[in-house]
This record gives sequence, C-alpha cells and structure tokens, in this order.
Amino acid sequence: MHSFLQPAGAVPLWKLLAAASLGWALFMLWGCLNETGSSGGLILRLFPFLSGFAHTDKLVHAGLHTVLAGLLCCAGLARAHATGLRWTAGQALAVALVCAGYGGVIELLQAGFSTTRSAEWLDALANAAGASLAVLFIQGLRCMKQK
Repeated sequence: MHSFLQPAGAVPLWKLLAAASLGWALFMLWGCLNETGSSGGLILRLFPFLSGFAHTDKLVHAGLHTVLAGLLCCAGLARAHATGLRWTAGQALAVALVCAGYGGVIELLQAGFSTTRSAEWLDALANAAGASLAVLFIQGLRCMKQK
C-alpha cells in the first residue's frame, strides 16, 4: 500500500534545480520591489563589501540574472540528460530571453508599484547582459566538453 507519507523515490535533479530557479526568481522580485530607498540597498545590506564598487546597482542586477539563467540552464540540461533529449542552442537562447523579459517586467513593476525605486533602462540592460553571459558561459562549457 502506498502512502503519501512514504517517499516515492529520489527527486530528479532537474526538478530540484527548477525549484531553486523559482525560489531565486521570487527572491529577486522581492528584493527589487523592496522599499529600500536606495539603489541596491537590500543587497548592500546583505553583502556590505559590494558598497565600494562603482555601478554596484548594475553589477547586482547582472549578478542576480546571471544566477537565474545559470540555474535555468542547468535545470534544462539536467532534464534533457534525464529524459535522453538534446539541449539545443535555441533552448539556451530561450532561457536568456525569458530572464531578460523577467528583468524587464521587474523594472515595469518598480515603475508602477514602488515609491522609492524607479525603472531604469540600464538596469534592464544589465539584467539582459547577466542572463546572456550565463547562457554563453554554459554553452561554451558544453562546446569545450564535446571536443
């Protein structure tokens, strides 16, 4: 007899990575809409060593989206490996576009719902750059491994 209390087996890696991606995306949303009153305020409170760098806010945006795109790529690669399917460059491009789009939505939400944060085109560009760098890095590693 199967009970809902009994473990059904190990959770596939790709599902764990997908859950981590969702958690990270929600953390990003909360952090970017948080009423901190200053550019990158929440991240700078969590990681005070970043406060000495120029353009810290843009680096934070790029870094957040680099992690998100990296997690999503790893989830996609793990799922492809587990199911015997191929991971294509088109899927990698889709990850970069989804992450860049998510960053754009966050910027629009900042413009519409925050009194202390504002939408900036350079933030959206940093979001897209961070996501693209992660995808290019992972695709580059895959190409090096295949040779």
